[in-house]
Amino acid sequence: MNPGDYTMELGPMGPIGEGAALMLRVNRNCPWNQCLFCSVYKQSRFSARSVEEVKGDIDTARRIGDLLEGKSWEMGMNGWIQQEVIEKVIREQPEIFGDYPTPVTQEQRLALRCLSNVAGWYMYGARRVFLQDANALFLKAGELVEVLRYLKGAFPTVDTVTCYARSKTCAQRTPEELKELHEAGLSWCFVGIESGCDRVLDSMKKGATQGDHISGGQKLMASGIKMAAFVMPGLAGGNPEMSRRHMLDTLDVLKEIRPTEIRVRSLAVLESAPLRGKWEAGEFLPPSEEQMVDELKGLIQGVNFDCTFETLQMTNLFTFKGQLPARRNTFLDAISDYQALSPLERARYLLNRYIRGG
Repeated sequence: MNPGDYTMELGPMGPIGEGAALMLRVNRNCPWNQCLFCSVYKQSRFSARSVEEVKGDIDTARRIGDLLEGKSWEMGMNGWIQQEVIEKVIREQPEIFGDYPTPVTQEQRLALRCLSNVAGWYMYGARRVFLQDANALFLKAGELVEVLRYLKGAFPTVDTVTCYARSKTCAQRTPEELKELHEAGLSWCFVGIESGCDRVLDSMKKGATQGDHISGGQKLMASGIKMAAFVMPGLAGGNPEMSRRHMLDTLDVLKEIRPTEIRVRSLAVLESAPLRGKWEAGEFLPPSEEQMVDELKGLIQGVNFDCTFETLQMTNLFTFKGQLPARRNTFLDAISDYQALSPLERARYLLNRYIRGG
């Protein structure tokens, strides 16, 4: 057997919370790729994959799944995929996955990574799929519909398909196109709103406006596709007035869209992001921790519609997940407890948070 028959093309990342998903790459990198705060795709060129390429990877996932299930039945485990099944598949297929301690080839290493991707997915029931990379909706709607239908045909167990999408791309799609994508199986779009303030969006080269956010988000929600809106406390920098405008305008956008979920990803000025150069040159004043806490507090106080609210990333000072407005007081009490600490106690809290949080 050839290792190439058991390899899929995998992108560099999937979002937090998608550990149970199969990673299926429908395009490479980001078609915009100019946001100053982001470092993920800056050295990479965007390209769309063909429908046939993606279908080929779906066939590969099916081939790997059949190999795992066949071995499971052979071992008397009734099709369940456990670690011992994976290990036995690797040991018995050295031509595909390598033969320890002989060094594995690059193709065998990729085959091992793809085996891990599919095996982990099967352990969770092969139900959830994430479409990589940064903006799956950039593909022509008809092509993405074809991929989704082929995926559901190959894996009838799939009940949730998620992807990243840009507001501007969503705004450019017709209601009919989005509805057809939903009917073909697209369940969620994760959209980086970051800010509702046009001045902040422009300064960060987001490539979208407040109007794009509202139009794209409303179209998504109307089509039946659930939307997770990412927002970024701290993105306006250290100016108090801009910080206030950033959060108020962001709340206005969220209230117009009423997304299914709000995900908070507070700003971190990464060494590999273009924003780092602006900070070092004195062109960007970063926010203080206290300012970002105030922005988060204002966000929680201002959301007046039912949605899930979460802060599950290490750049956030607090770890929250629950429904708003139902959990509002619980979240606000935790923030008030922090703000009541002395400066030294706050410093200890921050040190502990960032050491233990990664």
